[in-house]
Amino acid sequence: MNDLVPGGNLPLPDGALSILVPGPFDLSVLITGDEGKVDGDGDFVFFNQPSVPGARLHAGTVTLDPRRLRAGASRITVVISAADPSRALGGLPAPTLSVSGPGGRLLARFTPPRPTHETVLLLAEIYRRGAGWKVRALGQGYADGLAGVARDFGVELGGRRAARQARRTPGTRPAAG
Repeated sequence: MNDLVPGGNLPLPDGALSILVPGPFDLSVLITGDEGKVDGDGDFVFFNQPSVPGARLHAGTVTLDPRRLRAGASRITVVISAADPSRALGGLPAPTLSVSGPGGRLLARFTPPRPTHETVLLLAEIYRRGAGWKVRALGQGYADGLAGVARDFGVELGGRRAARQARRTPGTRPAAG
């Protein structure tokens, strides 16, 4: 098992991975391609959308199988926020991310520096390197919460993506909602 520091990385074995961040946190993951943007709503795994091809959130653990992700996926970013939105991350216990491989073997652990003013933290990313995958510890945060994450990763709210896609694709209409 490896204890990672911010920026530290580690090659991962083939097969399914388990990502755990115990404590009073909401855990989610964003799936992106090489450009660093989501491809649509199916690239965000969180409590309201706990499963997409290759990633599943259940009981505070994300199970990830990079081989089953959508075509073009090359990066999975692990995101946490306080489970109680009235609580600041800096007032909670330090989050510790654990990554386990096939058979439950603990591969890596990462505890970032304690947040100060951040409301959302990007803990780590699982990324494609050649034919394999690696994990990199991040520990970077956003003071503007999920709005900052949405902005930087291309997550669009309120059906704007559907409307824009319909304008680009003849014969389609935006989804209701």
